[in-house]
Amino acid sequence: MIRFLLRLGAGYSPRTRRLLGTAAASYGARFGAAATLIITIPLANATMAPDRFGVWMMLGAMLGFFAFADLGIGNGVLNRVSEAAHRQQPEEASRIMRAGYACTFAASLLLCAAWGLWVALADDPLAFAGSVAEPLRAEALRGFTAFVLLLALNLPLQLVQKFQLAYQDGHWVGVSQLACSLASLAALPIALWNRADLATLMFCTLGLQAAVNVVSTLWWFARSGLAPQLAEARVERQTLAPLLRTGGLFFALQLSAAFAFQSDAFVITQLLGPAAYGEFAAIQRIFLSMSTLVGAALVGLWPAFGHALTSGDVAWARKAYFRALLIGVGSMGGLSVLVTLGMPWIASDWLRAAVPPPLALPLVLSVWAVLETAGQVTGSLLNGAGMVRVQVVVAVAMAATSFGVKWLLVPVLGAWGAVVATIVAYSLISVPVQIWLLASLLGRSRWRPP
Repeated sequence: MIRFLLRLGAGYSPRTRRLLGTAAASYGARFGAAATLIITIPLANATMAPDRFGVWMMLGAMLGFFAFADLGIGNGVLNRVSEAAHRQQPEEASRIMRAGYACTFAASLLLCAAWGLWVALADDPLAFAGSVAEPLRAEALRGFTAFVLLLALNLPLQLVQKFQLAYQDGHWVGVSQLACSLASLAALPIALWNRADLATLMFCTLGLQAAVNVVSTLWWFARSGLAPQLAEARVERQTLAPLLRTGGLFFALQLSAAFAFQSDAFVITQLLGPAAYGEFAAIQRIFLSMSTLVGAALVGLWPAFGHALTSGDVAWARKAYFRALLIGVGSMGGLSVLVTLGMPWIASDWLRAAVPPPLALPLVLSVWAVLETAGQVTGSLLNGAGMVRVQVVVAVAMAATSFGVKWLLVPVLGAWGAVVATIVAYSLISVPVQIWLLASLLGRSRWRPP
């Protein structure tokens, strides 16, 4: 697939070739992540008690839920550095980078302080994780504490990936993610086999990610020549204020997405318990893994759309959008059918599940995987066009609806009711607005930024 993408790009424009190069590198990273999943999930299921397995799966889900932990600064930096890179303004890009590091460092301190206050003041610090068994509570608390500290550490460290995407060096993002996947693939099975505690398992994932981000940051800044400007200690107010405004919009968008799409762990553990969530999450991770594989081809779309629209090249953006939509939806649909048909074997021979999952679970996960892929393509185009405010309004309405309906459907349908709630809310609220925005954007001959 990687060689095919690179060969395919030979006949296209430089922008398209950079996009395909990013996709090719991202595929390597995604295959590494998929290999880690294939090996570690069955091993964890075999070596952990159901409640402990459920808590570990919840820790993994929280990484997706807390995508908003940087307060939207990362995506704000991506948009603004992308504009500066397109206009060939390295000094402006460096100012934005310095402001981004200052903001994410402050967000890291805020996150650690919030967790410390929660643990100190809450009657039950693990109340959000459902009914955790008493023998597991101390280990679970250490695991969640390690998660928070490592997540805070990674907030500023992972900014380098936004810079690389903004400069259309996204292939280096794929390289660093592949290195992290390979390191976790080596460390996690050893830790699981030796019955390591949850905190150690967090160091085998998020801890290794932090180490890889440090190396990637040092190497990329030395290579790009931006290190001298970035070394200046000043953070200008005129740069900070627009970044905070843009970041605030992305924060609202990411927070809404977290409650709409990533809140299954909290709802299911509260209503059905950690063990029930572990059974659900093991199947859900398969579809999430497929989403990351297909999403690898979409990683560079956002800055590429931004560059095209800033240049007034709406024709390229229109063609690239429909190609990406066709490839993404077609690939995800085909993979979903294969996994659904093979679910009996997956559950019994790979996951070693005592009870096979209901047929409804892979069916609804398949539907959501296709909808999510289409939404990723559309979101990349709208973000590149700077159409964030309207997305925020829609996302808040969709998130509130989805989160509320989950509490109603999960007790009636079981864990898969959470996915049904997401599908219903997304189809009724987000899809119609996306169609309207696309018609407005792609119907123009030239684009004027909002």
